Amino acid sequence: MINFEKIAEEWLIYVKNRIKISTYACYVRLLRTHILPYFKNYEITSIDQIAISQFIEKKRQNGRIDDKGGLSEKTIKDIVSVIKNILKYGEIVYDMKLPGFYRNNFRNTAKSVEVFTEEEQNILEKYIIHHMDPAMLGIMVCLQCGLRLGEICALKWENIDFDKKILSVRNTVQRIYMPEDSKHTKILFGTPKTRASIRDIPVNSFLINYFLKYKKSGEYYVLSENSKKFMDPRSYQRKYKKILDDIGLIYRNFHCLRHTFATRCMEKGIDVKSLSELLGHSNVNITLNCYIHSSLEYKRKALEKIIPNIKLD
Repeated sequence: MINFEKIAEEWLIYVKNRIKISTYACYVRLLRTHILPYFKNYEITSIDQIAISQFIEKKRQNGRIDDKGGLSEKTIKDIVSVIKNILKYGEIVYDMKLPGFYRNNFRNTAKSVEVFTEEEQNILEKYIIHHMDPAMLGIMVCLQCGLRLGEICALKWENIDFDKKILSVRNTVQRIYMPEDSKHTKILFGTPKTRASIRDIPVNSFLINYFLKYKKSGEYYVLSENSKKFMDPRSYQRKYKKILDDIGLIYRNFHCLRHTFATRCMEKGIDVKSLSELLGHSNVNITLNCYIHSSLEYKRKALEKIIPNIKLD
């Protein structure tokens, strides 16, 4: 019989040149860190629904490599997807009939997204305006347009159409652990992972005025003052953290800027379809699942709008 590790290694070779290197690196990390330590010595035909369900429960309870609890629902789904792809590969290549699987139902354990309150956002934006420079401008762009960290680091001046007032997201920068050497990282510059992430975002007049102030020739990066080299996302995260420290705001990761943009949009009544496209989500369900939990105050205002229009004598 053929064991799972052999099929997994073959599958990695098969997919390597068919996917983006960042995706490949993610697959290798999930395999080496979570999947192979558990299924390494399993015969492929013995991996059935019971085996996968037991694996999922183990990862849900204590799957983190630092032993500080379980893995997130998204990570577990990604891991299960890799396992099933490997099994499907083995089934096709070795003409084997493997056990069927039903869809794994996950408990609704998704955490509410963390955002800056309106008061915190005002404090941050006022500080940015009074200390404006390219790095500060980038943070304001994320708050006003919902860009991801890699997208703002890859943004060039040529990606901004000043006549039409449109910001075009065409590239991203990310730091990944290299598959061949998990102790070292490499920065990759390339296109976003999904087609939906390649998008055009209308720019409001507030941002356009600051873009005009710092505008350079097209080949320069928005975050790089006098350089044609993009900023390392890790370096930019450090700058962001120092800004929060300087103004006394509690630290929230960089992605919180994007969550804050989306939450403010929901609170102002922007429809979910438009918001989903602005964020570059592949479908509206992702947007709904992330941001359907609005603030209590927003819910209160919404319910005030449906008070019966009845005059009492």
